[in-house]
Amino acid sequence: MSPLRSLRVRLVLWTVALEALLLLVFAVVLVVIVRNTQAQQIEQTLRLSATQLNAVVDTSDNGFHAAAAETADLRSRGVLAWVLTPIGDIGLTVGEAEAHPLPIPLPPPEQLTDTALDSGAPVRLLVTPLREGSRTLGIIVVALPLTASQSVINQILLSLAVAIPIVLALSAVGGLFLANRALAPVATITATARQISAADLSQRLNLALPDDEIGQLAQTFDAMLARLEAAFLRERQLTSDVSHELRTPLGMLKTQLSLARSRPREAAALRQMMANMEGDVDRMTRLIEQLLTLARVEQKGLAALTPLELGPLLAGVVEPLQRSAHERQVALTLSLPAQVKLPVQGQADPLRQVFTNLIDNALKYTPTGGQVSVSANRTWQEITVSVSDTGPGIPAEHLPHLFERFYRVDGARARDTGGFGLGLAISRSIVQAHGGSIAVDSQPERGTTFTVTLPAVK
Repeated sequence: MSPLRSLRVRLVLWTVALEALLLLVFAVVLVVIVRNTQAQQIEQTLRLSATQLNAVVDTSDNGFHAAAAETADLRSRGVLAWVLTPIGDIGLTVGEAEAHPLPIPLPPPEQLTDTALDSGAPVRLLVTPLREGSRTLGIIVVALPLTASQSVINQILLSLAVAIPIVLALSAVGGLFLANRALAPVATITATARQISAADLSQRLNLALPDDEIGQLAQTFDAMLARLEAAFLRERQLTSDVSHELRTPLGMLKTQLSLARSRPREAAALRQMMANMEGDVDRMTRLIEQLLTLARVEQKGLAALTPLELGPLLAGVVEPLQRSAHERQVALTLSLPAQVKLPVQGQADPLRQVFTNLIDNALKYTPTGGQVSVSANRTWQEITVSVSDTGPGIPAEHLPHLFERFYRVDGARARDTGGFGLGLAISRSIVQAHGGSIAVDSQPERGTTFTVTLPAVK
């Protein structure tokens, strides 16, 4: 892989580029601030020097005079000064001004200008009138060398030119170290993902990471692997269970066909064999239909849900099952809350299938003289439908597995009644597709209660 395609390299490059831009902006701002500060200080020095000269210069017929002690402060600051007569002759010099001719041309009064002495040294000039009261006695020209201030700027620029590359280099090294450390779990995730195949989904990261973005990614990856492993195990189990369930009717069908072809038989015997074969075909057809229903609901969910009233739906489910209850000598009752509507958002046929399956199971496993009760209640946000029986109950070790595909508490009895262990799995998928849940509570010798909870329509 090209280095530029590496995420850590790109992160470092972007970080260094951004830092370089920020450092460049900082350098420009720093130089501008220093230049402005120097300019203000130079201007203040020049104006203060001009004011001092205006106060200490004496005039007489012999020209201009200023005591050395009174101009010592100006000389200590490096100020050069020329005092001109009204006709422009030099009447007095201060500091090193006597060694240099007056810079020409002069700027307008009270304005600053940059020029150079005859030696080439840069200076800044200020021209101001020499006054005594209201009289103008001459012109004061003060200059301050710029060599020191330019030296400071040059030192700052040199320091920045050296420091910025060093800072960027250290930042790149540190950024690469931090990026390698931060992205190390990603490399582990990549290596683990490459080792995973459909034959082995047991690999886990198990990284002890803080609860940050990378840590959450690792946890999500482990959770995804767990879900995938569970899904693959379910599919393998489904394939095994379907093969097992189909093997019996197919074996019996093949046996019946072999017996029918083994020797001539009477028409009545052949009709009985054909009836048995038809029963085996019907059993396989029911199994395939249930599997298709389960797969459709689990993979695609249900179509658009519409508002419907649960009370009439439950009544329509219980009424046809009264005949089956009467044949088994089991009392089947339906209890609905008075003057309370039970509106849900759903599909009638799938919900009818759920409640039919639950009530039919309760009737099958309730002994003669027992009772199956169907009741519905509503809270502000939920509607619960309970199907209770007085049957033998379900042992506690079976309760966590009741809603698994092909799981049967009593395999032999389930096959006798024609069940495949798919009814409760289908019921749970349908209820979950409606945004609800289904639960079971059972105690041996006391009966079982299945509770379906659905969100109520506001």
